[in-house]
Amino acid sequence: MPVWTHDGDLSGESPMPLDGTFRGEEPRGPWCASCKEPIAEGQRSVRVHFDHDPHGFRGLTGQYHEACGKPFASIANVINMTSLRKF
Repeated sequence: MPVWTHDGDLSGESPMPLDGTFRGEEPRGPWCASCKEPIAEGQRSVRVHFDHDPHGFRGLTGQYHEACGKPFASIANVINMTSLRKF
């Protein structure tokens, strides 16, 4: 069984990655579908839509940080253009 160890100070003085971003509150709003981090107010974001995942249940369609969404937007464009539609 793996053992968890920590070499730093556990007094709570070390900052967490999102400290100060949300003024002490839990982040609200959209979360990036790629990096799973919250999209803060004012950050540029893009909504990417995959025809085969219209509601985002498969984790593809959704809101992305602008930088995170670029590769997914390209892939979505190709897949959506080349997919055969059933009539």
